Amino acid sequence: MSDTLTPPLPLQLFTLKDGHVASDSGQEAVNNYAADFQGLRHFGQKIGDCLDLGAPWTGTLQEEDFTLNFAYFDAGTDAQDPGAGALVGERIPLFELLSRVNSMEA
Repeated sequence: MSDTLTPPLPLQLFTLKDGHVASDSGQEAVNNYAADFQGLRHFGQKIGDCLDLGAPWTGTLQEEDFTLNFAYFDAGTDAQDPGAGALVGERIPLFELLSRVNSMEA
């Protein structure tokens, strides 16, 4: 499929700042994302502690019908630090997601 025929991703964007999740997608979307984000972040923290790597600065969760991502910016990985996240309404491999987003930038 050519890039011009690739359908847009069902995408919701979130910001992480001062321990809060925010989005223009509405409070229910924020609540759902926050719950999944906290679980993913906690799981990543446990793995980082076991391997002496520290807190995760990024993470991806793939379920049957969605893909959730988060990344902290260079300020740190504490819950108060700034970051961003996304919820894609389909299961999509990370490389494909990055390729599609990158092609949209061009």
